[in-house]
Amino acid sequence: FLGSSREDGMLQEHPFGKMLTSVKKVGSEQTTVKLVCMDKETMNSMVSDLLCLSPRLTRTLSEILFHRTKGNTLFFSQLMASLQKDGLIRLDLSRRRWEWDEEKIQSRKLPDDVAEFISSNIGRLPKEVQDVLSMLSCLGASTEYDLIKALEIRLDMKVIEPLDVAVKEGILHRIGRDYSFVHDRLQEAAYNLIQPHDQCLRHLKYGLALVPCAIELNDDGMLFCAASQINRGGPAAVTDAKQALLMANLNLSVGQKAMEMSDFISAFTFFDNGISFLRKRHWVEHYDLSLNLFESASKCALVTGELVSFRILSEQVMTHAKSFEAKLNTMYLMVNALASASRVPESVEMSLSVLSELGEPLPESLSETETKQHIEQTKLLLQGYTDDELIRYKRMDNPSRTMALKFLARLETSLQMTNPQMQPIVTLKIVHLSIAYGMSPISPVGFIHFGQILVKLGDTEVGCRYLRTGKKLLDKLGSKEVAGECLATFAQVISFIEPVQSTIDFHDQGHANAIAAGDIHMALYNTGLRCGMLVLAGKELSFVSEQFVHAQRLMEEHNHFTWLAHTTGMERNVKKLMGTLNATDFHNDVIKIENGLKDANPHASMFFYSQMTYISFMFRQYEQTKSYAEKFFEINLQSWAIVYLYTNQVFMGGLASFWIYRQTNDPKWAARGKKAKLTLKKWAESSRHNFLHKMCLLKAEECFCDNDIKAAKLLYEKAISSAREHRFVHDEGLACECAAYFFMRQDNSMGISLGYFLQAHKKYVEWGAIAKANEVFAFVQENMSSNSGVDPSSTHVLPYPQIEQNGGSSSRKRGSNAS
Repeated sequence: FLGSSREDGMLQEHPFGKMLTSVKKVGSEQTTVKLVCMDKETMNSMVSDLLCLSPRLTRTLSEILFHRTKGNTLFFSQLMASLQKDGLIRLDLSRRRWEWDEEKIQSRKLPDDVAEFISSNIGRLPKEVQDVLSMLSCLGASTEYDLIKALEIRLDMKVIEPLDVAVKEGILHRIGRDYSFVHDRLQEAAYNLIQPHDQCLRHLKYGLALVPCAIELNDDGMLFCAASQINRGGPAAVTDAKQALLMANLNLSVGQKAMEMSDFISAFTFFDNGISFLRKRHWVEHYDLSLNLFESASKCALVTGELVSFRILSEQVMTHAKSFEAKLNTMYLMVNALASASRVPESVEMSLSVLSELGEPLPESLSETETKQHIEQTKLLLQGYTDDELIRYKRMDNPSRTMALKFLARLETSLQMTNPQMQPIVTLKIVHLSIAYGMSPISPVGFIHFGQILVKLGDTEVGCRYLRTGKKLLDKLGSKEVAGECLATFAQVISFIEPVQSTIDFHDQGHANAIAAGDIHMALYNTGLRCGMLVLAGKELSFVSEQFVHAQRLMEEHNHFTWLAHTTGMERNVKKLMGTLNATDFHNDVIKIENGLKDANPHASMFFYSQMTYISFMFRQYEQTKSYAEKFFEINLQSWAIVYLYTNQVFMGGLASFWIYRQTNDPKWAARGKKAKLTLKKWAESSRHNFLHKMCLLKAEECFCDNDIKAAKLLYEKAISSAREHRFVHDEGLACECAAYFFMRQDNSMGISLGYFLQAHKKYVEWGAIAKANEVFAFVQENMSSNSGVDPSSTHVLPYPQIEQNGGSSSRKRGSNAS
């Protein structure tokens, strides 16, 4: 028998040692071979033999291996196998010899058991080396030279020399001037050299030593490290009340620096630790410090999605703040939290209440005529100023009115969902307050939304003027706090003038600016809008789907249910078009959402029914299209805002209406289709790029209904060519499909119809809508092969086979209503 054991396994009290003793007693002969660690020369000989190279060539490699394993035979064999497996020692066939990467081998992380072996040797090192290693372990796995040097000076002890000893012993790496532990087990072993009851005191000691150096050098990184060390020491390490107060102030200062860097996770940690250093009666004895810590921690908790912490912290402020004004910042955060949690009506109600308290109440309602009068009055007011005068206008210096503007700005998007008729009053209020008392960082919101209203009313030229003025104000005032909302609205409105493919980047900028300002509400708003715009721009659906997944993950992480509900509906349709969504899951999701709409705001219901009208029409499901379109039109939610994302509601509503009219001859559906056509015609006047093909397709469908065959033929082709010219591959496919259904109903035109179907299939595949392409394929094979004399599956235009997928619908379900 051949066996092996660690050294402690040979002891009498060890089970293996007991077994050996028993074997001896029965007279069995044993030979014990003690494997000692290799020296450098032996290891080099072994490496030389293994690699079939001369010892001269392997010496540098063997020295690295010896340094990493201390000559332990087992660890050497494990390390060699690992290096060979990972390609750091490899066979070079061209040179017919082994080669290796010494730099990568030198920096490679040690296996756990090797680290454990080396860590057992730490206790044998000189005490000064052990002390320095224990200090270094408190600072982390890797530490910068400047930090170490600062501690060496402040603590008046040798640090660098002992660290170099540890490097030679293989415990530390030295990369440039910085030091890092070779393995986390080694850091742990060094940390365990400190007695448990002394560990918090050590952290406090090192933190306090670093603070004056960080301040003297103006080194934020060192200051962050100092505060972190103090916080690891914790309140238990601080016995003096004055010192605890200093620690709380330090955390407030460092947390504010972290917020300026948009690192809200770290900032929350600092504020939370700062609160932990506060003593009893802190709200009485240190009111300002307590208010700042709790208020700042509340904001960070909201940004990072820590809603339970936010609720606890904000309640503290609302309970202990001495005045209404002192509660305003926290109340503003609470308004945002309510909106994020899909409690938009409550958010609106709270905002209106605060505005009344601030002396800026809003009327309960205004008629359309009154609203238009106020809009005209505001236009006249602003006509007295040039763009340059507005941008250089005096600055607002009244904190109360600045705060009122913040609540008004947040009402802009919330009222769009709950009471859109009141949104213009909010916009006009922001503009008038800005003119009366000066521009504030919030003022750009009012000017951009005012431009949005004017574009909606058809005054595109003047609307664009104030849209761009608002953006210039945004840049001039450095309005980080509202940049997310401003850029989101700007992108949605400017898309009525400029190519939509070029405006999507504004949502990326809006997201980045909102994140930097800690406005997670508007950051996710931009993210959701961007995903929808990618669909409308005809971007490839697999890419779009990835963007939706990313957006939804962010929304779930931050518990943001308002925008999550919107993006989920759009993403569900994308998956259905692609064929990656199980039909049963789709059906169950729709039922669940529709049941939940009973308690939803009308905006959410309208958006859901528009999405369902769209996907039902795309798969030519007549009964579902008719049902959802009816519910969509019943809501009839009028808005003063114009949003490019919602233009598809008008377009698809028009297409669905003309289709339903052809089946029912009900004039209300023809009227709805014509209204959509006129709306698209107005939009096409300002952007032929984005809307001409849609307008032509609606006009073609109207001619189809009126049996104006000649005009319909021309308009279908114009819609197709315009969509192709402006790179809307999805709408090109849709226009081809609609043309195909039109020609199916004409005499002697089945061959033409087939050609359009094949072109539609090609474009849907190009778009990534595989389920939709398969549906067209199946319809053509079932309904046209025998009539046209052409086998569609054999033509070069249809090179894509049907793929197995669970979404979509079959041509049998569409029946004769498909056209």
